[in-house]
Amino acid sequence: AMRIFRRCASAKKIEKLKITCNKCSKFGLQFKSENIEPNEYIEGNPNADIWIVGRNPKNDIGHVEMRTKTDFENFDPDCHRYFNDFRKASPKLYDNWNSGKSNIAHTDLVKCFSHTFPPPITETETNVRKAHIEIIDNCKEHLIQQLNKSRPKLIICNGSNVCWEMIKFFPPENGTDLKFVTSYIAQVEFDNGIHVFWIVLSGFIGRIDDRNKRRLGKEIEEIIEIENIRID
Repeated sequence: AMRIFRRCASAKKIEKLKITCNKCSKFGLQFKSENIEPNEYIEGNPNADIWIVGRNPKNDIGHVEMRTKTDFENFDPDCHRYFNDFRKASPKLYDNWNSGKSNIAHTDLVKCFSHTFPPPITETETNVRKAHIEIIDNCKEHLIQQLNKSRPKLIICNGSNVCWEMIKFFPPENGTDLKFVTSYIAQVEFDNGIHVFWIVLSGFIGRIDDRNKRRLGKEIEEIIEIENIRID
């Protein structure tokens, strides 16, 4: 299924939609969908061992998510150049992502749509920063619920903003010098035990040159081999 964003045809249709998260309504953000909860917003195999995490889905504020769970599971990474850039990082990884046996999925830190982040509703730099922090913190619970349910073994952060938020949520061990870290082992404690996983830090995949894309791919492949993650 192609990643097609469709607009609602009428106000009558919108009235039937379920608003499943309203925490950031003061920023104009609400998660609206008939079919999924915010913690189900994951494109690809929901039980994948490898996740690529971006910042937020791009579309108009207030956009209504019309895709079903089946549409999400049948996500086609060829639908957008943003995902296709991962082919240059690791052809092996991308071939798995684009196969019927995909062990890779994509989600975002923030599940609500906006073309810019934070959304353009604040006037000063201070307010923009506060909005950024509050929206990310509000949405963290959805990511935690996703991690608790699916337990991925490897998370690839797409973009420096995502990297710093993930470091804040899941800090590396004390004494780790972040100036030289490109990946590390993190952990999160759930009611039923501790989940341990890798975090790979990267600039935005579409903006790094081909040499650094491949360096990123080799690092990912090394972790995949260490953890015996299936990508055949």
